[in-house]
Amino acid sequence: MNKQDLLYHYFSNSLTPEQETVFQNLLKTDTEFKAQFEFEKHLKKAIKSHENDRLKSKLQEIESEINLPKLSIFNYRNMAIAASIALLVGWFGYNSLFDTNYNNLYNTNFSAYPNTAYTITRSDDENSVERKAFVAYETKNYIIAIEMFDAIPESTKNSYVSFYKAQAYLGIENTEIAKALFEQIVQENDGFVAESIWYLALIAIKDHEKNQAKTYLENLISNHTYNKEKAQKLLKDLR
Repeated sequence: MNKQDLLYHYFSNSLTPEQETVFQNLLKTDTEFKAQFEFEKHLKKAIKSHENDRLKSKLQEIESEINLPKLSIFNYRNMAIAASIALLVGWFGYNSLFDTNYNNLYNTNFSAYPNTAYTITRSDDENSVERKAFVAYETKNYIIAIEMFDAIPESTKNSYVSFYKAQAYLGIENTEIAKALFEQIVQENDGFVAESIWYLALIAIKDHEKNQAKTYLENLISNHTYNKEKAQKLLKDLR
């Protein structure tokens, strides 16, 4: 997970305990990260303060315009509550605009690619490194899977290994290495090219690189059939 994602999850109160540990460590050791955190914290505080002032001002305006003798207390309170709700909806709408929906787009469209390359059966007594790698991958033990994929001898390594290793890196939210592996697959044009382009688009969205994501999606739509409809919808969402 990159630093921007950590900040996003912090301000949306969605950090996992492991991410919280990384976050607090960065605050102590990374001055640039801490400066960005302080900036965003104060900016959000300023926005909230501004919206609170707007809410207070609007309620005072409504109160001054209402002819209280002609209204029951119940109706007055209802109108005040309604005004409060309307402004709060505006506040949350502003937050949705301020905090881009890239993370939502990524989470909605991402799913780990299933193991279609290596068949694992209960009757299979083979205990090869590759089998161990895919057993770990299917059970979401991604760190072990990566270690096993790396341990496969080059002489016996199949072309799909890089793709599943990239998937494992996505599983531990290391998009940087996953991206490099997917790019290599596309460049070498050796199996799982369309799938790699799809995941490159998702990584670009996760990294808030809108134009890059659109380029990948347009490539996928024009040259491949894999996830074509999803890519078309996602492209519309980015425009």
